[in-house]
Amino acid sequence: MSRLLHTSDWHLGRTLFRHSRDEDFDAVLGEIVAIAHESKPDLIVHSGDLFDSSRPSWRELMRAMRTLNRLAEVAPTVVLAGNHDSPGFFKLLGYVSGPTRGWGLFFIDRLREPDAGGVLTFDACGGKQRIRLAVMPFVHPNRFWERSMVFGTTYADYTAAMRGLQAQLAEGLLEGHDPDRDVLVFAAHLFVAGARPSSSERGADCEAHHAIPPEDLPPVAYAALGHIHAPQPVAGVRAAAARYAGSPLQLDFGEAGEAKSVVIVDADPGRPVRVMPRPLTNGRQLATFTGTFEELAARAGEYAGTFLKVVLTGEEADAHLGPKVAAIVPDAILISAVAAREASPDTLLDTELGDEPDLPDAFRAYLASQGVPPSSAQEAVTAFARLLSELDEEDPPPAPAEELLRAALADTWTEAS
Repeated sequence: MSRLLHTSDWHLGRTLFRHSRDEDFDAVLGEIVAIAHESKPDLIVHSGDLFDSSRPSWRELMRAMRTLNRLAEVAPTVVLAGNHDSPGFFKLLGYVSGPTRGWGLFFIDRLREPDAGGVLTFDACGGKQRIRLAVMPFVHPNRFWERSMVFGTTYADYTAAMRGLQAQLAEGLLEGHDPDRDVLVFAAHLFVAGARPSSSERGADCEAHHAIPPEDLPPVAYAALGHIHAPQPVAGVRAAAARYAGSPLQLDFGEAGEAKSVVIVDADPGRPVRVMPRPLTNGRQLATFTGTFEELAARAGEYAGTFLKVVLTGEEADAHLGPKVAAIVPDAILISAVAAREASPDTLLDTELGDEPDLPDAFRAYLASQGVPPSSAQEAVTAFARLLSELDEEDPPPAPAEELLRAALADTWTEAS
């Protein structure tokens, strides 16, 4: 039986309100390495977003390479470039530490043809089986701008192009395929329609019109997906099983309480796969408390060692709330302590259900919801309305740079002969 370990979306370098997560990354990455040693997979797949930034620091590079080298000691390890990763960095990492250097690390920096690195083959079960892996790192929609003649790319262009690319990889998987020996796997960093995003992803990268229809995924034994931070299976696919491994840490407070995991997949050719999420318990948790001082004091022990946001009910806004809360939960890493705000009439929009409010009214309601005093909010709304009216003019006033350019063109000079 072939065994795969699937992890994803480490986002090394991520901070939390300027608090370092280095301690948490070291703890959870060590846990992943321990799971790899214990489970003994034939192949390890990281499905993208190794780093949080396309320009990671040397500390993040060292943390990544130390961990990946330890994983490669267990089994060949394939790492896809996600939307946060730099293909250039991945190309460099592959050059200095890839299979040509004797390491079992494979950095997939860009999409490739099946016969040029888009499909990889690995022995499993001591050579009795093979894992055939098709790899699709993040493919940006900008890649397909030239597909439309006049107006640039359309959402249909992107969906159709991605469907074609996945079909091409699926065809490559079947070339030389031995149904009695081969387990087919697809690894990709993309957003599949129907998946539940977390609040920690970039909103622009998880828009519905860039979602890939689940039925477009290749018909494989397992689809190892990255990009979405909430661990979850994906329904409606032609694959026997498809799953987002998710991020190994809770990356923001929208993920507070969310269980994190890696995925172990057991597969035999021609048989249903067995998908086994393995919980990750290392790394400090995120928590949000809403209630009174008394209720917080009664539950203070629950928040020891957590990153904590506190919203106090029945209290007025007070600059001393933070120190008071910190004294009650001294063992928590206090991120914020604020008084709960009740909605005021200024925060409500006077519109019927289904009506679209005017932009100035919506802006006024937003400022009120953020606690901006009415006098200051009115000044901002007035300036906002004036800007909107200028945009609506058929002949808006020129920008200062435009006026300077027009003056220069009107008073041209020639060099004396």
